[in-house]
Amino acid sequence: MSCSEKTENFPDKLTDMEILYTYTGGNTYAVKFESDGLSYQFRSGKNPDKWWGKFEYNHLLTRKNEHFVSWFEPGYGDYVTLLINFENKIIYGSAIIKGKIVHFQQGNIQEIKRP
Repeated sequence: MSCSEKTENFPDKLTDMEILYTYTGGNTYAVKFESDGLSYQFRSGKNPDKWWGKFEYNHLLTRKNEHFVSWFEPGYGDYVTLLINFENKIIYGSAIIKGKIVHFQQGNIQEIKRP
């Protein structure tokens, strides 16, 4: 998928899925995929119940059956990428926060919810 392509239809496999995970640095997040976009909670932040988003996101399935997801947060300047490995319950996160802070960590998936 090139940078100019937009995801028009989000992947059915992720739709209505919520994932709770914690990075090795200690921060905990929940990310929710819905038919109209992605939202997340920064559970270890100062507003743990607040959902941020909905953001349009890009998605592709790798040859190893991992989900590669990315999004941009307009107004905040954050670029976020997740590589999700459901089989091993591992998530890899990379982000540029506010255009200058680099996040690059592995995390463990604690919970996967579906309605």
